[in-house]
Parts: sequence; C-alpha cells; structure tokens
Amino acid sequence: GPTGAEMLLPEDPTSNIIMLATGTGIAPFRSFLRHLFHDKGSAGKFKGLAWMFLGVPFSASLLYDEEWKKMKAEYPDQFRYDYAISDEMKNLEGKSMYVQHRVMEFTEDLWPMMKLTKTHVYMCGLKGMESGLQEAFGPLAEKDGLVWPEFVKQMKKDGRYHCEVY
Repeated sequence: GPTGAEMLLPEDPTSNIIMLATGTGIAPFRSFLRHLFHDKGSAGKFKGLAWMFLGVPFSASLLYDEEWKKMKAEYPDQFRYDYAISDEMKNLEGKSMYVQHRVMEFTEDLWPMMKLTKTHVYMCGLKGMESGLQEAFGPLAEKDGLVWPEFVKQMKKDGRYHCEVY
C-alpha cells in the first residue's frame, strides 16, 4: 500500500476530505475513516466533511460496504459515501459507470468544496481516475476562469492533493 507522506490526513480538524478509490485503493481511506470517527484518541475531533467515492467492477466487489453504510447512518452530516459499479451501472451516456461519472453527479457540491483551501483530495487506485477528475471538473474550472491542470498543480503545492495511482 501507499507509504510515506502522501497519504496523511490534514492536521486541521475542520478540513474537508474528498476520497476517490478503485478496488483495494480503499485501504488507506478505511484507516482514515476509522481514525476520524471510531478511534478512542481521535473520534469526535473531526469537524469537516469526509466524502468517499469507490469504484469497483461488480457489487460483490464493494469492500466494507456495510461498514460505510453504518458510518453514514451514524455521521450523516460528516460522512458521505457514493460508489460506481462499472459492470452493473450505466452513466448518463449509457456506458459503464466509473468513479468520475459518479463524481460528475455531485460536481455542484464538490467544486465549491474543492476551491476551499481547507479541502483535501485523496486518490488511490487506478490511474484513470486522475484524467477522470479533469473530465469532471475541467469545465467548471474553466467557467471560473481557472485552468484545471494549474488548479491541481496549486493544490499539490498547497499540500491538498494526495495521489497514489498505478
């Protein structure tokens, strides 16, 4: 799994956390969420929003699904969970549903969050997610007079864009 400083949670407890994972890329996020919501020493300190998107090929591949549903029920104002099942769900164009297509359904909520300096984006899993984010947010960035690759570059420079893809 990921090692080093790339996949560390922000120190500010009011930060927002957007997590995008494919398959086993979910592992660091499971650890994050347990730390934020269940660990004795840290539970209750997190005041932001944690929003996780998971992409898998089949519903049988949804890792820890019951755990996420329970967390969503326990922390409805702080945890959101959405998934894309590529071989079973269709996007708006009638094609396979991937993480970026699920993200696109929520860009009106996500884009304003991403522009906040207290929002961190974490990505772990298949490399295609990165270009998928450009597909999802490029047009919105443009509308705001921003260029997506430059926006991401600034997020990286600010330590708010954390990416472990393969």
